[in-house]
Amino acid sequence: MKKRYSYLLGDKEQEAARLRAQARLWDHVSLGLFDRVGVRKGWRILEIGPGQGSLHVELRRRAQRPVDAVERSAVFAADIERQCRRDGLGPGTLWQTDLLGAPLPPASYDLIFARWVFLFLPNLQAHVRKLVRALKPGGRLVVQDYHRETMALVPRARDWEAFLEADRLFFASEGGDVSVGGLLPELFRGAGLQLEGVDVTVKSGHPGSPVWDWLSTYFLDIMPRYTTYPPFGKAEARRLVRHWRKAATDPTSLLIGPALLDVIGRKPLRPRRR
Repeated sequence: MKKRYSYLLGDKEQEAARLRAQARLWDHVSLGLFDRVGVRKGWRILEIGPGQGSLHVELRRRAQRPVDAVERSAVFAADIERQCRRDGLGPGTLWQTDLLGAPLPPASYDLIFARWVFLFLPNLQAHVRKLVRALKPGGRLVVQDYHRETMALVPRARDWEAFLEADRLFFASEGGDVSVGGLLPELFRGAGLQLEGVDVTVKSGHPGSPVWDWLSTYFLDIMPRYTTYPPFGKAEARRLVRHWRKAATDPTSLLIGPALLDVIGRKPLRPRRR
């Protein structure tokens, strides 16, 4: 199958470790979302991009049955399969392919869930419509993804706006959108879903906090890759790194993270009249 896009951040151990740390910080937010949606025993569920698998295991526990998945990384897919052998619930179907290439069964799922997947995807409308076709009438598409505009470093850095633009362009280089969360409500409605909820979580922290460490570890590591996206070049990156590290020595400094939006859409029980 022709490759449509790649996971920009890779699946090596460094990225896997970052995803595990990120999950420890954010999984409780997703568990609260599962509570609100009412995930329960017997539901047929599909997860898109389970990555390190912490939420996949939880969805299996709540449904008390196998959960299907689309995971294009061979490394992450193998890890998911290992984890699923431990709970005695049996294997779900795992498609190791791009989402658009997965032969999802029509009208089959009570819940389709994705966290931090849509920001990487081109052609959003096609992806949403494909997932809607796989939902049962009354089933829900539930997506957690970023609205990046809330990101800030206090005290403000001279090159912050150029840095944010480079972050946007980095994801756009393969058709993604770092603030895709804000686009999803209208995409859901356009695909025929009834919008049931949009909620937001924003995390912030001072130096030494889990939030500060999460954001600093990611952005200071990836920043050299951003220097190919003007107006953020090598000189701007060096200035921002110096500012960031100096801010880390001041306990009053603050990092405000990207907003995470929970977007819930429900497939109508009856088709819309045209």
